[in-house]
Amino acid sequence: MFPQEFYDCDGCINDADGDGVCDELEVLGCTDNAACNFDINATEDDGSCLNLDACGVCGGDNSTCSGCTNPDADNYDATAIIDDGSCIISGCTNPAADNYNPEANNDDGSCIISGCTNPAADNYDPAANNDDGSCIISGCTNPAADNYDPAANNDDGSCIISGCTNPNAENYNPEANNDDGSCVATGCTYPGADNYD
Repeated sequence: MFPQEFYDCDGCINDADGDGVCDELEVLGCTDNAACNFDINATEDDGSCLNLDACGVCGGDNSTCSGCTNPDADNYDATAIIDDGSCIISGCTNPAADNYNPEANNDDGSCIISGCTNPAADNYDPAANNDDGSCIISGCTNPAADNYDPAANNDDGSCIISGCTNPNAENYNPEANNDDGSCVATGCTYPGADNYD
């Protein structure tokens, strides 16, 4: 039985919210029966109602069940049900690499970049770490040339072949492009002869 001093003949003397419960007798608490902290004895809602978070914690922040939910991640948490964006996926993060992994966010140094790794080549790629046999080395590729370059695989027309360049000589060398004065002529060498050559 409520104390009579709060009532008069018309009911509550003080009932600011008009709910029939005298102000002095109001019980503050959560009046939402869907809330996890619902107070069956509360007559006046005090704004304290809380809901369960995804982890089942009343008024929680999901932190007790958050983590990395990607099984491929280095820090995968099998107990996590909410991904918090903390996943660390190691791999190659360079889009130019042969083994680029678009999901990786932690470069582990495994990138393979194919190309020419020979600094002497025309198409040397300083970023390449896997030689794919594409190197182009210009130079003289003729083993008979004076300036033959055994490393060259692209003949640039620079070969110098010394020899006799006179077609009338006995030792004419059709490949020679640099006359070395070695030509041997045939014919009469006597200046007074009719057929002096």
